[in-house]
This record gives sequence, C-alpha cells and structure tokens, in this order.
Amino acid sequence: MAKVPVKNTCSSRQHGLTLVEIMVAMTIGLVLLGGVITILVSSQQTYRVNEALARIQENARFAFQILNRDIRMAGYMGCVGEGTVPVNTLNNSAAYLWNFGQPIQGFEAAGSGWTPALPTEITSPLGGHDILIIRGVDGPGTRVLSHPGGTPPGSADLKLTAGSGLQIGDIVLVTDCLAAAVFQVTNTNTSAGQDNVVHNTGEDTPGNATKNLGQSFEGGEIIRISTRSYYVRTNPNGTPALYWRRGNEVAEELVEGVEDMQIDYGVDTDGDRATDVYQTADLVVDWESVVSVRINLLMQSTEDNIASQPQTYTFNDTTTTPADRRLRKTYSTVVALRNRT
Repeated sequence: MAKVPVKNTCSSRQHGLTLVEIMVAMTIGLVLLGGVITILVSSQQTYRVNEALARIQENARFAFQILNRDIRMAGYMGCVGEGTVPVNTLNNSAAYLWNFGQPIQGFEAAGSGWTPALPTEITSPLGGHDILIIRGVDGPGTRVLSHPGGTPPGSADLKLTAGSGLQIGDIVLVTDCLAAAVFQVTNTNTSAGQDNVVHNTGEDTPGNATKNLGQSFEGGEIIRISTRSYYVRTNPNGTPALYWRRGNEVAEELVEGVEDMQIDYGVDTDGDRATDVYQTADLVVDWESVVSVRINLLMQSTEDNIASQPQTYTFNDTTTTPADRRLRKTYSTVVALRNRT
C-alpha cells in the first residue's frame, strides 16, 4: 500500500516577520541604542568636567608656585641683606624699571585704570585686575675673582669665574656682604679661563651714569637682577591669562585661564615685622613696611559649555553670574617676604 506524504503546514507559512514584530524589534533596538548613546554622552561630559577641573587646579597651582617663589625672594640682595640699599649707578635709577631700592610695588585696579597710574612698560593689561611688581635677583650668582682698583676704587672691569652667562645689556648686582652696587654690563669677553665683565658709561639703555661702584668687590659675587611685572592680559586665543614682563623684554604668557587677580598687602604698623593690617595698593603709604602679600585668583576653564548652566560665583566680595557656561574656582594664598620677616 502506498504511503501518503504528510504536508508540513507550519514550514509552509514561515516566509518572514510580521509588521508588528518588526516594529517591536525596532523599538527595543532604539531603546537600547538610546541607552548606549546616553551613557556615552554622560561619560564624555563627566570626562570634560573632570578634565576642566583638573586643568583649573593645575593652572592655579602653577601660578601660585611662580608668584610665591618671586614674592618670597623680593628684596633679596645676595649676602648683603635687605637692609642695605645698593649703590645704583644706572641712569634714571629712580625710574620704574631700575628702582631696585623698592623691591615690591603694586597697582590697584580702579575701573578701567589703576592707582597709581601705570608706567608704559606694562603692556596691554586687562582693566579691573591688580598688578604686582617684584624687583630682585634673577638667577644664581658668580664669584668675583678680582676687581682691579683705581681712582675711584673699583675699576670698570670685573674678573669672574668662567661660565657666568652674563651678556651685554644685563642689569646686575655685585655684593661682598658689606655693600652692593647695581650696574649694566656694557661688554664681556673670556680670557685665561675667566669672564671679564665691563661696565663703562655712555652705552646701551639705560646705561651707567658712572663707573664708580664705591669700592672693590673682589671676593664677592655678581648676580643678574631685574624688575618683574605680573598682570592679567588677553592671550592670542582670546582668553585671560597671567603674564609677566622681565625688564624691557617682551611680555610672556605664564598661565592661561587666570580670569582675575586681586592682591592685598600685609603692612607692619608697629615695627615687629609681622602683618598688622591688609591694605590694597592704593592705600599703602610705605612700601618698606609691607611684609606679606595675599593673592586671590579667579580661575576659569579654557573651554566653554562645560557646566550645564551658567555658574554663580563670589570673588573679591562680589557675586556674579556670567553669560557663559565655563567652570570657575577661586583660590587664595598668603606669602611672607622672607627678607623682611
């Protein structure tokens, strides 16, 4: 008897998915994809926030490191001590760049100007931000091997240990722990394993008014010295940054993201070399009585749209809500002038 084939009715109907099944699968896939995208966006935003905060903290730390080091050393004149005023042989020795008898000075922001009025050597500062000036040695010293005598004592030539690195135009301080003098190098050469530094008159800017240093500095040391200006200025990227200018050299950017800098000066009013009151630069009467400096920095993220909404912050007793969505943090430190405390 012949077998009758059995028809597989189920397999004959399996030709694809229904529209409902496709829609359900697509919905599930979109939900999963949306979840993955949300996680990725959230992770990226968290990374941006953490990176911005880390950069703000690192920039603030670096700014304080530079400022602290320079402020602590303000007034350092080698082994002679801060109480001795050096003989300044430069032309216009009381001018802003060459007034080394005043190791620290400030300019208080008042609107778009400053008190006292700014010298022209401070280039393109942003209004509303304080400016700090430090004068003092700038680098290691070199031993003075000989300083030939004459009339007046101490000729225009000093013999130094080779490798001093001094160049024509450098402003330098020479001291022997008893006295000190400031002059400009007008010529240098090396001979017989020694550097010869010359300080004649009538050359370079500001130039030397005299070759007379007052005495022979044989056995002392010679150190490069300069005036350093610290202020807030807009960098090429259009964001505020901390700049400095050494002497009449081109201003250099030190730290980006410094939106504001406000400075108070600790003044000793009773002669005990301790801070009695903090004053702004326009209220300081005697800069010789300043024994500490309080620095307040407002730091901002270099990128915008980091925060979910504009951040309200308080700085220098003023509360502000900016239009952008940058992160901002405030920092403060107090630095003592070692040579006065």
